[in-house]
Amino acid sequence: MTSRILKLQLIGFFVITLIAFYAYYFSDVLPDNFFLISSSTSDVNFFSYYLTTFVALVGYYTGPWIFLPFFFFGLLYTFIFSKRDSALDCFNALTILGTFLFMTYLVYPSFMGAGIFYILENNFSGMMIFLFTTFSLVGFLAGSFRESFKDSVIAVFEFIKSSPSKLAKASTQISPAQINTKIQNKGDDFVSKVKTKVPLLLKGESKSDEKPSFVQRMEQANSSAPSEASTEKKEEKSPFSLFKKSMSDEDVEDVTPIEKSEASEAESKSVINEEKQAPGGGVVRMASSLGSAKLKNSKAGAEEESQYYSLVKTISRKKEVKRVGHPDDKYFDEITEIIEEKLAEFKIDGVIINVLKGPVVDTFELELGSGIKVSKVTGVTEDLSMALYGAPIRIVYPMKGRTTIGIEVPRNPREIIYLDEVLDSQDFKDSKTMLPVAMGKDAFGDTFVVDLAAMPHMLVAGATGAGKSVFINSLLVSLLVKKSPRQMKLILIDPKQLELAVYQKLPHLVMPVVTDAKTASIALLWAVQEMERRYSILKEFGVRNIAGFNEKLKTADPAMIAKIHHFYEDSGADEYELPCLVVVVDEFADLILTKAGKEIEMNIARLAAKARAAGVHLVLATQRPSVDVITGVIKSNFPTRVSFRVTSSTDSRTILDKMGAEKLLGKGDMLYKRGVEMTRVHSSFVDEAEIEVLTEELSKIPQDFNENAMEFLENGGEVETDEYTYGSHVVSPDSTSSDDDMYNQAIKIVMESRSASASMLQRRLRIGYNRAANLIEEMETKGIVGPAQGSKPRKVLAASDSL
Repeated sequence: MTSRILKLQLIGFFVITLIAFYAYYFSDVLPDNFFLISSSTSDVNFFSYYLTTFVALVGYYTGPWIFLPFFFFGLLYTFIFSKRDSALDCFNALTILGTFLFMTYLVYPSFMGAGIFYILENNFSGMMIFLFTTFSLVGFLAGSFRESFKDSVIAVFEFIKSSPSKLAKASTQISPAQINTKIQNKGDDFVSKVKTKVPLLLKGESKSDEKPSFVQRMEQANSSAPSEASTEKKEEKSPFSLFKKSMSDEDVEDVTPIEKSEASEAESKSVINEEKQAPGGGVVRMASSLGSAKLKNSKAGAEEESQYYSLVKTISRKKEVKRVGHPDDKYFDEITEIIEEKLAEFKIDGVIINVLKGPVVDTFELELGSGIKVSKVTGVTEDLSMALYGAPIRIVYPMKGRTTIGIEVPRNPREIIYLDEVLDSQDFKDSKTMLPVAMGKDAFGDTFVVDLAAMPHMLVAGATGAGKSVFINSLLVSLLVKKSPRQMKLILIDPKQLELAVYQKLPHLVMPVVTDAKTASIALLWAVQEMERRYSILKEFGVRNIAGFNEKLKTADPAMIAKIHHFYEDSGADEYELPCLVVVVDEFADLILTKAGKEIEMNIARLAAKARAAGVHLVLATQRPSVDVITGVIKSNFPTRVSFRVTSSTDSRTILDKMGAEKLLGKGDMLYKRGVEMTRVHSSFVDEAEIEVLTEELSKIPQDFNENAMEFLENGGEVETDEYTYGSHVVSPDSTSSDDDMYNQAIKIVMESRSASASMLQRRLRIGYNRAANLIEEMETKGIVGPAQGSKPRKVLAASDSL
């Protein structure tokens, strides 16, 4: 019976709360039924009259405050009342009501209905309200928490009762003389400690009774290492012992630089001794010593990484910018009216039901009538643009998760999106991706952050002044903010020699910023060989990508390290961990149309096809998106494409396979295509002064170019000796001719057949394609054969008797 009453009380609380909130919210529109019923024009029926009267009556004598007793009664019923069977619990609803009623009157009377407030105001004084509140609260606590409330009351009463005697006893035990004696003893102890410790500190010594810290324990371990090494040397004959010990020290990051140098000296001595005792294990000893060096470099890299992020945090960004105010509702109403009127002229039944407001464009959602085709709306795009005073509008269909058509109308004036807004956004800060890029904001004003590693390559195109170069700067800055030189390396190729010159002091660079086509060809060739080297390393470790390799490297044993150490001997790498390698090529069209363009296209195609798992990612930018620059081979390997405003729909189809880029607004307005999905994004703006501040701060970290890459550039790409690998056909600037015997045989074959092609020499001389192409190019230089004619063989210009 008690449980049923409590349930009815809970339901009653719920119903009254709903009615009270309804009456409070619609208090201004609830009809005055007395006047309506007496009016001859009233249309209030019997049901609506009594319903509105009942709602108004409940709201008049309750109010929103009723939610609090309902909420607390529900909690108490769930956790206390429903788990016990007591008839006294039926009265708790009254005490809860009284408690919150009087407290609301004292604290926030505006949440009370006018009727109940009038009753309390005119019939009870302030003292009576306070007493009622106290009694209701005590009754509520006593009825709800009986045993615990009783014990608490008894404990408080006993404490108050015994307080005078305790205070009197404390006053007699503690005299002023005793307090002065204790203070004097503490002072004497402090003075004696200072006298004993200060001389020791001045001498550089320290003495402490406390337990040794972690660093002190490490010092003790290092000091005892020589004696332990002498005893363990007889037991352990494996030269992996030293490397295994260094790899198993989990807390090695906490050791001071002095301790690191002492440890390195001890390690070098032990390695030399082991080499003298065991001359047979050359490869394993090399892996052990290399592993120790790599580990020390890893420790130094961690310190540099901490220094790097501290520098990035100190960079001040521009905060005081002029914000453009948002248009009022009248602005949107006028555009809505123009669109609906123009559609009505062409007998297209449609209504604008919503406006999705963005920083640069506003999307008007058009809901079509039944039987109206989407093609009818797209057919009047130019007419709508004319009606909107020539504004370049864009029709978006279908819209994800909606049954409407989007009409994107440029906002006037448009809002400028600064890069620091996107970098400070929660989406970018919380991004855990490998290479996060702050693209800007989408058409609805939401932050747009993507992962370059997941693309895995990006193709960027746009006409002059459309915002392509600013976007490249935003991409690089967002990568620099998130990734240290230990996590990411850069190869920057800038044929214009101006756009990327500001980044020439970055510590992330593998080599200096490349500015000519021939060096760019060699740099891309080195990237191809680096990709092949990384694939060999991943194969030995049995992993699929560099993320898996770096994770597995943390728990790798010396035997696994020995398998891959020879890949690092001439690589120029400072540690085993593989960073991401981002290759940025600006003005790709200038490179592809040069003499080295074929080699550049071939290397880029190979990187785009295979380099994802190796952690090599390409960003190609061009202002000329024609088919002779963006070929089918390149497009097929670049699923992610970005198009800024272009001059014609043909260029838009070349880069995106769709029209629409010719109707963009310029100044950072772009279409981002990933796979089959296309999103309109507004690129963030970063000032050149901000970039200079960033690069100037980061230049405090010394540059460390890759030695192997620099040697490769200096030798013109001829470091590779295998004739079947890429790069063997690149001619060194210092070399004047090929091997005489091979070259003479090639000339003889060309003269006999009166045609010249690399594939023919490859078959006849049984050499690699790159070597054969090298011979053909040398013949062309000396005027023996003519230039390439597409798929046709080259013409032989020299006569056989003249050679």
